[in-house]
Amino acid sequence: MTKWKKFWHYRYLYFRYGLVNGLRNIRRKIWNKRIKLAWYRLFVRKDEFHPSLNLDTEAMVVMNDDELRAYRADIMRRRTIAHNRT
Repeated sequence: MTKWKKFWHYRYLYFRYGLVNGLRNIRRKIWNKRIKLAWYRLFVRKDEFHPSLNLDTEAMVVMNDDELRAYRADIMRRRTIAHNRT
């Protein structure tokens, strides 16, 4: 493969996969990790099977280790409270 073809091939791969994945990560960081989780933390649900007490894998993809550990502890705390209410 010539240098020119390699250049265009890498550009194609970036725009096909890298750019789309980057935009998805931006959406995950803003919507899933910040807004949605803040909304779910406003109050603890009465039902332990409420969808807000499920793990949000989209948000977990963009979290670092400390945030992930705190998120799991918070989910378990809210699940325990909801379980004790029922």
